[in-house]
Amino acid sequence: MFPAVLGIAGTAVAAAGWFGYASSRGHDGFGLGGGSAAAITQPAAQAAAPAAVSVRDGATDVTPDGVLTVAAPPGEQIGMVELTYKTEAVQGVFSDDRRTWTASGPLRAGVSYALSAVTTTDAGGTGIQHETFTTSRPDNPLKLDLVAPTDGSVVGVGQPVVVSFTRPIADAGRAAMEQALSVSAIPPQAGHWSWLSASRVDYRPQSYWKPGTKVSVDLALDGLGDGHGRYGTADRDFGFTVGRDQETTIDLKAERATVRRDGNVVHTFAVTGGMPGLDTWSGTYAVIDKSPDVHMNSRTVGLGDEYDIPDVKWDVHITYTGTYVHSAPWSVGAQGVRNVSHGCIGTSPANAEWFFSNTLPGDVVKVINTPRQVAPGNGFADWQEPWDQWLTGSAVH
Repeated sequence: MFPAVLGIAGTAVAAAGWFGYASSRGHDGFGLGGGSAAAITQPAAQAAAPAAVSVRDGATDVTPDGVLTVAAPPGEQIGMVELTYKTEAVQGVFSDDRRTWTASGPLRAGVSYALSAVTTTDAGGTGIQHETFTTSRPDNPLKLDLVAPTDGSVVGVGQPVVVSFTRPIADAGRAAMEQALSVSAIPPQAGHWSWLSASRVDYRPQSYWKPGTKVSVDLALDGLGDGHGRYGTADRDFGFTVGRDQETTIDLKAERATVRRDGNVVHTFAVTGGMPGLDTWSGTYAVIDKSPDVHMNSRTVGLGDEYDIPDVKWDVHITYTGTYVHSAPWSVGAQGVRNVSHGCIGTSPANAEWFFSNTLPGDVVKVINTPRQVAPGNGFADWQEPWDQWLTGSAVH
């Protein structure tokens, strides 16, 4: 969560020496050659008073996402602060007058920290404060509901990074949450986080990922609060690789799908979409997942007893509200002619199997020419928003 580097948040003041050693060995802090010791010895400066730490020494219930500060007594400054968990150092920021130091970001949950702080006076005196304390671990921690894509997966160029929590994040906590989530790509691409709901934040590049891109994601959630009294207890990191560029356009006025790979048409096939009144959502999707068999029951989408099919084949999932591209042998006569489904996109068994076999999670599927538009949070439809609009959903942009 924090860089495993030496946690020196500043340098010791040269005149004060290191950790309370007075400068009594000469003007440079070391013995000077020549002359007698009596001729060069300087009176030791009066020791500085110790710093005031906002956390009590020995405390065992420190909230990880609280603000930890170190303050110098009147007339003194903070020379150095070191705050560590094992070999992991917590970074911090000095005030302009170096009278206070504030830890950056949350601490880990349920671990012990050691703190050392050096105070200095204008006369060269030093004081040192040592403390240890332990952070608390919540009974009801912040939990993840969904993280996508899966670690090590190969995905399509439209794949967003999806982070969904089991409970809403307070408005006041979203900026810190965003800043704790990082994405790096090789080669680099501009991208940003955007909140699609109070419990879901997604990251996408400005334009589709470049094929072959290696993406690493770091979720520094340990100790991070949600603004409602819950906080994370573990970090998480994962990575994925972007595969070839495959984009499918499904035109439900023409009842036809066209699959392009790296810009070239590789397959076309007849389809049928949602009938009038149950129109398929238009929009630009990234494929959520796929399954060779899905039990489709109309009650799960609010359509009563319209259908109950236990083994629909070759299912490519594109919305949370139940839209798939799938095999529909019962509607082959309507495919390429008219829209007769309850909202899914049906095609022949052979075409459905081809599309299933040749589709990755994150592949782009664009549905056009229907009377309604999908919302960005309904599946992975992040590409519904133009870039400027996407950025307005960020808490830090």
